[in-house]
Amino acid sequence: MYIKHLLLFILFLFTMSCSGPSSKIIELHEEVFNDKQSILCPNISFIEGLDKLIVALEKKETYKIRFHEVKWICYTKLSEDRNQTDNIDLSVSFKVDYIDDINNYKAEKFTFIVALLNKNNEIISKKKFSRSFLNNSKSEIISNNDTLINIKVNNSNDAIYDHRLLLGFMKN
Repeated sequence: MYIKHLLLFILFLFTMSCSGPSSKIIELHEEVFNDKQSILCPNISFIEGLDKLIVALEKKETYKIRFHEVKWICYTKLSEDRNQTDNIDLSVSFKVDYIDDINNYKAEKFTFIVALLNKNNEIISKKKFSRSFLNNSKSEIISNNDTLINIKVNNSNDAIYDHRLLLGFMKN
């Protein structure tokens, strides 16, 4: 009888000692097996004069597009051959304000650029993106939730937080 109680007690202690908060286990797993490490992000700013785009149809201002929200995370990733890559993942949304009433609803398109400059203001990376939307009669937010913009800096000798990320619209 004592042996059954003793075995049951040992089993209970063993179970309790091996259990812990699952978040700690997940944290440990991420730390050991994840090849990503969070790093400080660079400052982000808009290119002066290109922070909004006014679109004129039929020689009158119809709508104005501007950046609504920019979210970003930065991390370092080690490849299998031990090369280090600094990454910036951006999520951008836009606000469209209609100035004039629109009678002809159609797809509209705009282009914006994202550029990464080092501390000497030299362009490291430059990408151009196009976005289309169906025009509307009232103001709206256009989200880019489906796609993240990824910027990679391979084997950089500088810390990426010393860089500067610029966003701006391209005029058609």
